[in-house]
Amino acid sequence: MILAPYRETAQCLHLKRERMSEYLMKWKKWIALALSAVMAVSMLTACGGGGGVTSTLSASRVENQLKEVNADIELTTDSNLNRVVRAGAEKLAETGSQSEARSYITTQMQWDAASQIKNAWNQLIGGLGIITPKVSFGLVQIIGADQLAANQGSGGFAAALGANRSKVTAMAPINTPEKFAATVVLAVDGTVGQISSATNNMVGVSYNVAGHKVRTPDDAEYWIVVAQITVA
Repeated sequence: MILAPYRETAQCLHLKRERMSEYLMKWKKWIALALSAVMAVSMLTACGGGGGVTSTLSASRVENQLKEVNADIELTTDSNLNRVVRAGAEKLAETGSQSEARSYITTQMQWDAASQIKNAWNQLIGGLGIITPKVSFGLVQIIGADQLAANQGSGGFAAALGANRSKVTAMAPINTPEKFAATVVLAVDGTVGQISSATNNMVGVSYNVAGHKVRTPDDAEYWIVVAQITVA
């Protein structure tokens, strides 16, 4: 009779352990289900449905492409252009709007007509009537990544422009972002770039390029390539 309370206590402890074990098993199952759900969502996010800037144009490779076709063009650097083009690429990745990306870059770089007139006027006043213009303008090109990779031609519009047509043709096929950027530079240099020769190098023309590969929210991929031309 004396041992009876102890037996009851032992039975209660055993019962409590069983209930605790069942309780823990249920929680383990819920935690496993929750982790599975989190992993599934992560995999869906990684596979699609989100935009982003995925690659960057190599300016040094663009310069190498120019050298390969014997184009005597050295690219300058402009940290502001790089910053603005990156921001424009992020806008394209976020919204999928090509026009919004172009407008942002053009406005931020002051390539719109109103900004060009204002800059020219400021330089005129600042030079006390002596015009020493330094004008920058740019070309913003957005092309489908698949379209670019599949291209077997020699640059479309650029191949038909100016004195550098043979150099552009020699670069074919234009199927990388670096070749595409070099083609744009050659097209401009074959027209506007002839100012240097016409003025015995009194007026110089310099070039800079920047670009990024972008994935839009609908999983379309584009290259945004920007060439800046400065006449001074």
